[in-house]
Amino acid sequence: MKTWKLLAFLSIPTAITFTGGCAVISEDECQAGLWYERGIEDGARGRSQATVYKIAQKCHEYGVRTDTAAWMRGHEEGVEQYCTPENGFVVGRRGRDYEGVCTGPTADLFLANYERGLAVYQAEQEYNALVSQYETAEREVYRVEEAIEEAESKEERRALRSQRRSLLREMRHLEAEMMRFGGFGAFNPLLFY
Repeated sequence: MKTWKLLAFLSIPTAITFTGGCAVISEDECQAGLWYERGIEDGARGRSQATVYKIAQKCHEYGVRTDTAAWMRGHEEGVEQYCTPENGFVVGRRGRDYEGVCTGPTADLFLANYERGLAVYQAEQEYNALVSQYETAEREVYRVEEAIEEAESKEERRALRSQRRSLLREMRHLEAEMMRFGGFGAFNPLLFY
């Protein structure tokens, strides 16, 4: 299959979805077959060989026999596209799971880059969580400051000021944590290569 045809095929949304580890395929897709092409697609997406057995089980429910051999040939071709060092980084950077489909000399390069990409992804997730906590604390400080102005008793104002000091300490701590990532509003993925 020509590369442009393969890319066109891969861009067509399919009814195979993976939820909870179970493959779901429509009866029409089972009837259509296209097992070699489907194997390429699944391989290029890094899905394991176990995928074909899930598809076969579902198609069997529709009374359709799956051409597992054709799917496996396509899968092998798709895995070659998937298992590049560049794609390893992309897959990791997107936080996707790796199903261990790469073998041979490319497997080590793929995995090394996958781990680098995953480290960047995880760092960004941690940074975003810190930013979210900081923004929540900042909103709470504004709420407390408004409450201080509206407080009717000295004790209530004292308790609210104590709460504000605690929130400001938390914000300083969060700012220090964000400095590991380049500072507030400045996540730098190059720090994690």
